[in-house]
Amino acid sequence: MSDEGHPVRILHLHSSFSLGGKEARATRLMNLMEGRAHHTILSAVPDALGAREAIDPGIVVDFPGDAAPALHGRPGLSRYRQLARYMFRFDLLLSYNWGSMDAVMAHRLFRNRWWDQVPPNLVHHEDGFNEDESVKRNWKRNLFRRHALKGAGAVVVPSMLLQRIAAEEWGVAGRIELIRNGIDVAAYADGPTQPIPGFERRPGEVVIGTVAGLRKVKDLPRLVRAVAPLPPHIRLVIVGEGPEREAILAEAAACGMTG
Repeated sequence: MSDEGHPVRILHLHSSFSLGGKEARATRLMNLMEGRAHHTILSAVPDALGAREAIDPGIVVDFPGDAAPALHGRPGLSRYRQLARYMFRFDLLLSYNWGSMDAVMAHRLFRNRWWDQVPPNLVHHEDGFNEDESVKRNWKRNLFRRHALKGAGAVVVPSMLLQRIAAEEWGVAGRIELIRNGIDVAAYADGPTQPIPGFERRPGEVVIGTVAGLRKVKDLPRLVRAVAPLPPHIRLVIVGEGPEREAILAEAAACGMTG
């Protein structure tokens, strides 16, 4: 609740809102807040809203769509001014990944201009990079992040590698919050309630499994090669869909892992 006893108004600025790791965490936190917060969600990819189904029916959440300024477009002061005017009606801003960086820049540029009220705090979240930046960051994006994130109250990352990148390349060393991804292992103590299609565990078998989007940046063929020379009672299960599916199957066939 806010100091006045009203629900906190939170604006979520997403690169996309299709159900993935960051969206699952965001919706889980929204559900835990229950009636203590009212949420508004903007997506830089307007039609990518699949994660909305993970939000509990009792949660107050708005998807303003075209009624709000677009998160994507040509950079410019006029567009950033529109974004700032919209964002500054909220109590807290939560931005996620590169797709929300225009909003982060708008907050940075206008937080001390032309408004009498105190601008809302902004917490930015970075979860990783696509294939084009997995080894070396794009210098233009790095420069943009470095300037935009000067106005962020905190930058949340899930790994020590991202912590180092944020400190050394984006200049936010004093404002980094490392929150590691985790799994509630107790929730899986009783085993799965639904079987994996096509998979039946054999007696004495050790199963190595992963659940992931089958994208090149995940480098799942390397996982296949790592498991291939292990003893035959160790089996690999990959659950997911994506453009790298055939490449992973081809690597498995090349390694003699027909199962």
